[in-house]
Amino acid sequence: MEELDEIVLTKEGYELKKKELEEYRRILHEEIPRSLKVAKEHGGELRENKEFLDIQTEKEFYESEVRRLEELLDRAKVIDETSISTKTVGIGTRVTLKDMSRKGQVTYELVSQAEVDLEANKISISSPLGKVLVGRKRGEVIELETPAGKVRYSIMGIQRG
Repeated sequence: MEELDEIVLTKEGYELKKKELEEYRRILHEEIPRSLKVAKEHGGELRENKEFLDIQTEKEFYESEVRRLEELLDRAKVIDETSISTKTVGIGTRVTLKDMSRKGQVTYELVSQAEVDLEANKISISSPLGKVLVGRKRGEVIELETPAGKVRYSIMGIQRG
């Protein structure tokens, strides 16, 4: 498990966060100043200029996100992908599960909370499913209590993410 002060990221996750930070900095230092200038040119009292006030709010959001991402990247420990074992499920592994009741398959990559992306099937090791999977081996059957009832999965395969 990750410590409170340490954030574990995959190499891919680290690079994605770096790109996100670069994009937010670009918006903060290029786009927002241009937008603020245009809003000021529209004249009037700035305290009553809705366009100007909206851009200021947007600026505060990006400043906050830049600080958050800088802190995250400063604290991040990047996993050495060669050290990721495929014998058991853990952070940085991709696990294929067979739903025992529906007979369908699904593949998830286990990542830290900072990298969760449900659309890309990246789930946290601290999520309910992640907690049940960590340390398990291929062929094991796991059960998970969900709002819809118990779900049983068979672990079909484990690969490096």
